[in-house]
Amino acid sequence: MLRKEQNDLLTQTGPQTPMGRFFRSYWMPALLAEELPENDCPPVRVKLLSEPMVAFRDSEGRLGLIEEFCAHRRASLWFGRNEESGLRCPYHGWKYDVTGQCVDVRNAIGCRRWKAASTRAMCRSCIAAI
Repeated sequence: MLRKEQNDLLTQTGPQTPMGRFFRSYWMPALLAEELPENDCPPVRVKLLSEPMVAFRDSEGRLGLIEEFCAHRRASLWFGRNEESGLRCPYHGWKYDVTGQCVDVRNAIGCRRWKAASTRAMCRSCIAAI
């Protein structure tokens, strides 16, 4: 019988846990190819190692697996539109490519300080200035 601390060590797979870091160093299957049958098909929710993610196939047929929530307002990208080589957030229209890089920010037009943000980081000073 394991103690609670030992059980938690072996069973918790979140991003900052020992087993989570261990599992993230290996390849693991997440979906079947049939679940994303064609280019620009609707995105699919995936939960891997306690992290909510969204899988999609872009206009060029590339597969993407990115964090489910938009970096701007944390809206679910599962509700987003899959269009023109990216997944567009339904809330403000930020568009993410298959690598999770934010490639289009419709509500930050004219912001000189804005640079492409990933799904985990964003330019907060630009948003405050809008």
